[in-house]
Amino acid sequence: MVLRNLKGRAKRYIKSAIRNPQSTIIGTIKLLSRVSIAITSALFLATSPALADDVGITKGRLIQESEKSYLLEADVSRNLVWAIRAPIFPDRFQVSELEFVNQAGWIVVQATATTTGEPLTPADEILLPWLRNGAALTVQLLDGAVSQGLFLRTLEGIRVPLQGLMPSDRSMADVCREHLEIGRRHLFFKWIHLFLVGILAARLSPRRLLKALLYYSFGQALALVLADFGLPGFDLLLADILGAALLLMLAGAIARQSAIQPYLPLLVLYGVLHSLAYAQSLESFVIPSDRKLPALLMFNLAIDVGHYVFAIIFILPGMALKKWPHGIKFAAYTGGIYAVAILAVLFQEHVATGDIHIIDSNGSRIATRYTLPVSQKPPTVGQRPAGARRLTNPIMSYLTVEPYEVRQEILIQARAAVQILGVNDSGMGSIPLQSLEPVKNGILKAVRGANSITIDGQAAKPVLARADFVTLGPAGVVLRSEPVAESLDNGIVGLTLVYETPELADEILIDWRLFSKTVARIEATVTDPFGGSTMILSAQENQWHWKRRLSGYRVPVIEKIAVEKQKLPVISLLLFAMVAGLFVPAKRSKKIAFIGPLLLGVAALGFVLYPLARMPVAFPWAAQWKPSVERTSLILDGLLTNVYRAFDVRDEDRVYDRLATSVAGDQLSRIYLQNRKSLELENRGGARANVDDVEILSILTVTNSKTGGFSADAVWTVSGSVSHFGHTHYRRNKNHARVIFVVDDGFWKIKDIELIDEKRLL
Repeated sequence: MVLRNLKGRAKRYIKSAIRNPQSTIIGTIKLLSRVSIAITSALFLATSPALADDVGITKGRLIQESEKSYLLEADVSRNLVWAIRAPIFPDRFQVSELEFVNQAGWIVVQATATTTGEPLTPADEILLPWLRNGAALTVQLLDGAVSQGLFLRTLEGIRVPLQGLMPSDRSMADVCREHLEIGRRHLFFKWIHLFLVGILAARLSPRRLLKALLYYSFGQALALVLADFGLPGFDLLLADILGAALLLMLAGAIARQSAIQPYLPLLVLYGVLHSLAYAQSLESFVIPSDRKLPALLMFNLAIDVGHYVFAIIFILPGMALKKWPHGIKFAAYTGGIYAVAILAVLFQEHVATGDIHIIDSNGSRIATRYTLPVSQKPPTVGQRPAGARRLTNPIMSYLTVEPYEVRQEILIQARAAVQILGVNDSGMGSIPLQSLEPVKNGILKAVRGANSITIDGQAAKPVLARADFVTLGPAGVVLRSEPVAESLDNGIVGLTLVYETPELADEILIDWRLFSKTVARIEATVTDPFGGSTMILSAQENQWHWKRRLSGYRVPVIEKIAVEKQKLPVISLLLFAMVAGLFVPAKRSKKIAFIGPLLLGVAALGFVLYPLARMPVAFPWAAQWKPSVERTSLILDGLLTNVYRAFDVRDEDRVYDRLATSVAGDQLSRIYLQNRKSLELENRGGARANVDDVEILSILTVTNSKTGGFSADAVWTVSGSVSHFGHTHYRRNKNHARVIFVVDDGFWKIKDIELIDEKRLL
């Protein structure tokens, strides 16, 4: 019967399709769409509990196990194992298959990366193709050094540049050699420089050719000084496009048999722009700020030497072309055609694709194979973990280990709480209002009396102990705003016990003895700066032991930012003064032809020594000089980091003492209140925000302040986190402010902060 019905329906469908094929196709598409929507909805509903419990950012660890071997770990819940994929290391590494270690509710995903070549360097980058909003990664090297960073997702994944996570100890000689080699290689970029020298050689005599190239050299030397004063540049690609355009202009002038003299100032401009462009490119290299000028000098030197070598090579062919009646025009047309072709190639290969990186470094640049554009939309943070949305056990305990404190937070079902207090709950449905305080105080006393905690071998006493009735939901654990009669089955008591530590605890031991007939198991979760884990406590296995998994971590300290003596190119300034002093008399006495080459050599020596021979000078009036933009960025980074780190401790007096190292006295109270407010999250019953990172994005202007000191119009981001009941909330704010800083007894301090704009990014 069923088969007969199916056959009948099939026949009717085929006849209908033959009579009206268009409507049949449309109906089929609608049916398939409904089926796909139903399947997608079913899958979403099936996975939504896992996604609802997702914290959005995964904690991981990169541990160097040997000189050429690294272990990458990530802590995830069982529901999110699918989101973690094998990391992508630089090409010289081999990465193992993922391994999974079960830890009572948490899964530690591990991958090992090994190489027979060079180990990881600050120039390398790791790509984490995780379906996560970000990664909080901790790096531990063989020497024990530990560093941390928070990295958000881009279109291609979570990119982890190691520049800020690994120390760089490259010497001045290494930096100079590398950028000399980069300049040598860039000399042959699309043969623009070669054709530029060649077309000049076809038109000018050898003497005038070398003189014309001196114009370009002077432009590069001038750019060296301008870069020292903070003059910004632009992309090197654009500078080379301008070089190709200059080549086209020179070719046109030579074809018309026009004079080259009017174009010589353009050679100076090209030298300035090309050198400033490379100075801008140096921002993406892993080199200290005091070695950027020497790096720029070496790059310029390679370009200049290459020009003069090309000139010597082209002298004989150039003389031969001049003797040929159509030789100069042939050279002009060849150079012009090549200029047009190379402009088209540059547009197609770089401008149209957005690939503006044309420097091929030896490894000191942040290296990555991924050049997709970064999404400007901030990732959304996922929902709260299961314990923050519902109780999966009558009692759930959370241990948060942070610098300067250990915090134990406990969620207890109201019925379990009254049972622990010995109350007969038979027939009870709720806790009346008048009994709320006795229940809170009683359960807090019972927990403190039954469970002992030892931190670093010493019995610990809490500096803060509180109990509150809380609510759970998408916003996590929140204190009850108004007291209500609490349901025994749905009401929850939240306990918070805070213990102060000198720095970051090494080892914690908790003896949990609070069990009953209805509470035979306790789910215990620990969260520390390096990751998290969960274990199940029972009457038979009641010891909760935590030990710091990464040794060598040191809590960042607050240090005064000393005013450095101005490092001035004294020798170069003296040489320039000598050249200027001798040039005018020589010009008047018409002896410039004899003394000119000597003055030129002295000036060249001054430019070479400009970035290399700089000495700290303590002039009485030097303190009134405003710092450069780059130096201002370093000063503000240190001062703002100190200000935010001052709030890592709880005691208000200690906060003021820590602030006093970086803030002038008159503004202490206002900056204290302003920053305390900016670090506040929701009311979390004892949890507090920790600032993890301050990054100066830009220094727009640096001016002298009318009230004394200097004013910087600055933009920076501050990233922070707060762990609460097993979940880490992340925050990242972007601030635009006018910061006034002064010199106080040889140290920089913030005098005032005028907030212009504040925007939450995460």
